[in-house]
Amino acid sequence: MNDKIRLIRIAVAIVLFVCSARIFGWNSAYLTFTLSGNDEWKITQDAYVVSEVLFLDYDLYYPEDLFIKDGKMYIADSGNARVVVFDLETEEISTVGDFSLWRPTGVFVGDEYIYVADPGTSEVVLFDKTGKEVGRIGRPKSFLFGEFANYNPSKVVVDKRGNLYIVSEGTFEGVIQLDRNGEFLGYFGANRVGLGFLDRFIDLFYTSEQKSKLLSRIPKPYENIAIDDKGLIFTLTQNEWGNAIKKHNTIGNNILSSSREGRMTDEPNFADITITGDGRILALTETGLIYEYDPEGNLVFSFGGRAISSERYGLFSIASGIACDEEDRIYVLDGESGLVHVFNPTEYAQILHEALNLYVQGKYLESKETWRKVMTYDGYLQIAHYGLGKAYFQSGEFEKATIHFKEAYAKREYSDTYWELRNAFVQSNMHVILPILLLLIVVSALIGQLRRRGKRFHLQIGSRFLNDLLYIKNMLRHPLDSFYYLQSGNHGSVLSAAIIYVAFFTVIAFDYFGRSFIFNLNVTDRSVGFVLLTSSSFTGLWIVSNYLVSSINDGRGTFKDVVIFTAYSFAPYILFQPLVILMTYVLTYNEKFLIDFLTYINIGWSSILLFTGVKEIHDYDIKNTIKSLMLTLGWIFVMVLVYSIVYMLWDQLIDTAYSIAQEAFYRAR
Repeated sequence: MNDKIRLIRIAVAIVLFVCSARIFGWNSAYLTFTLSGNDEWKITQDAYVVSEVLFLDYDLYYPEDLFIKDGKMYIADSGNARVVVFDLETEEISTVGDFSLWRPTGVFVGDEYIYVADPGTSEVVLFDKTGKEVGRIGRPKSFLFGEFANYNPSKVVVDKRGNLYIVSEGTFEGVIQLDRNGEFLGYFGANRVGLGFLDRFIDLFYTSEQKSKLLSRIPKPYENIAIDDKGLIFTLTQNEWGNAIKKHNTIGNNILSSSREGRMTDEPNFADITITGDGRILALTETGLIYEYDPEGNLVFSFGGRAISSERYGLFSIASGIACDEEDRIYVLDGESGLVHVFNPTEYAQILHEALNLYVQGKYLESKETWRKVMTYDGYLQIAHYGLGKAYFQSGEFEKATIHFKEAYAKREYSDTYWELRNAFVQSNMHVILPILLLLIVVSALIGQLRRRGKRFHLQIGSRFLNDLLYIKNMLRHPLDSFYYLQSGNHGSVLSAAIIYVAFFTVIAFDYFGRSFIFNLNVTDRSVGFVLLTSSSFTGLWIVSNYLVSSINDGRGTFKDVVIFTAYSFAPYILFQPLVILMTYVLTYNEKFLIDFLTYINIGWSSILLFTGVKEIHDYDIKNTIKSLMLTLGWIFVMVLVYSIVYMLWDQLIDTAYSIAQEAFYRAR
C-alpha cells in the first residue's frame, strides 16, 4: 500500500513539474520578452513554441528569402540558383528557375506571377505558377533613372496594380518603383540624412566645396521590403536605431513615427520583415531574434535567438527570412543551416491577437474582456494595459483608464483622460471655485492699495541669519544693489549661502523626480543621489573655476564673495520653480508649452543674475565679464576632462602605484 502511495506521489510530482515547465517556458530553448511600464524589458510566458523544423533532409544552400502564398512556401535558394516551392499541406517539393537564375535573393508571389529578385543577373525574373519563365525586368531605360544609378535587385514586392517596388544593392535614393512593364516611375520613400552637431557647424561656416570634400551626406540604403494587404509599403534599414522599420504612406512618408511613443523599440541588424493578415509587423534580426509589433509599431513580443554551441529548435545560426501564414504560424529561415523553423502561437498569443484585432478595428468596449483575459497571463504587459485604458476611456470610466494608461506609460492618453476628470471636477465644484477666485482678487487688490499708499506692514526680525535668508527676494527686484550689499558684507553670509545651496539642490531633485506623471523627465536610470552629486559637483566647479579665473584677471571678488553671490543668483529658480512643479499636477499635456516656457524663464533669469553677479562682484565691464565666463566654462571643461581620464585609468594607476611600492620595498630590503 505504501509503495502504491509513493508511486502516486511521484507521478503527481512529475505531472506538476511538466506543467510548471510548460507554464514558465522551461521546455523552450529561448525566452519570450515584452515591455512593461516605462519600456522596461521583462520575461513573459511563451507566445510561440516551435512545432517542427522543415528541410532537415533537403539541401538548401545559403537560402536568402521566403514567402508564403496560398498554402505554399517559396524559398529563394540562392546558393543553388533556384526557387524551392514547398507545399505546406502535402509537403511536396518542386523547383522554379533552375536554369534561369544566377543568385536569387528575394522572392514575391502575386496572384499571377512569381517575382524573383536576382542581383546576379541584375534583373527581376517573372515565372507563372507552373514555373515557366514569362519575362524579365532589367535596368530601366528612362533618362530619369540615371545612367550611373545602381540597379541590382535584391528584394521585390508588387502591389495589386502590378507596380514593382525594388530594393537594389547600393541604392540610397530609396525604393525603385517600376510599372508592370518595367517603366521607371520614380524613387519611393528615401531615408533621411541625420545631421549631427559637427554637420550643422560645418553648414554655418564652410563653403559648398569644402562640405563636399569633408562630408559624404548620403542616406542609408534599405535592407528589405514588405507590403501588406492594403498596399502599404514597409521597409527595413540597418544600423538605424529607433527608426529601422518604416511604414510608408502613398507618398513615401513614414507613418510609424506618429505611433504612441514616437520611436519604435528595435535593433540595428534587422534582416527581414513580413506583415500578417491583420496588420501586425514581424521583423527578424540576423541573430535570430523575432520582434512582433502591433499595426502602430508598439512592441508585443520578442523571442528567439542565436544558436551558439549547438543547433536547437527556435535558435538560428544566421537568420535570413521570415513569413507568416493565415493561421498565424511563423516560419523563420536559417540561411546558414538551410532549415525553416515553424513557430505555433500559444493560447496566450491567440488571445492577445484577438484583443489587438478588436483594438485596431476601434472596438474598444468589445475588447475589454479580452484584454482582461490577457492580463491573467501577464499582469504587467504594457500593451494590455494600454488596450484596457482605451476600453475604459471609451466607456467613460476615466479613473480606471488613468490607472492603466499610467501602467502603460502612455502619457498623452493619460493626459487626455485627466483632462476629462479635471473638466468634470471644475464643473461640479464651480460654486466653490468662483468665490475663492473672487476672494483672492479682492485680497490682491487690497494689498496693492496699501502698497500704493505706503502703508506696509514690516516684520522686524532680530536675527541676522534670518534676514540674510530672506534677502534672497531682493535679487528679483534690485539685483545691482543686492550684489553691492552682498559684497560689502551688509547682507549675506557663508551660512545663509549654504542654506540657499541646500534649497537649490532640493529644488533640482524635485524638478527631476517630483513632477506629475504627465511631465516627468523619464530619469528612471538616475537616483536622487546621482542628481544631487552631479548638480553640487558642477556648482562647486563653477565656484572654484570662477575664483581662479578672476584671481588672474584682476577680479575684486574673493572666494567668499563668489560662494555667496552664486547662491543668491539662483533666487528665481529656487523661488518660482516649485510653483512650476506644482503646476504639473494641474495642467495637461496640451499645456506642456507653458511648463517648458516657465522653466526656461527661471533658468534664464538665474543665468542673467549669475552674469550680473560676475560683473558687479569682480568690477568688470561687459567685455571682461564675457571673457571671465568663457574662461570659467573652459576651466570646468578641462577639470571634467581630467577627471574622466583619471577615472578611466584609475585601475591602471593603482596597479602602477602598487608595482612601484613593491619595487621600492624590495630594493629597500
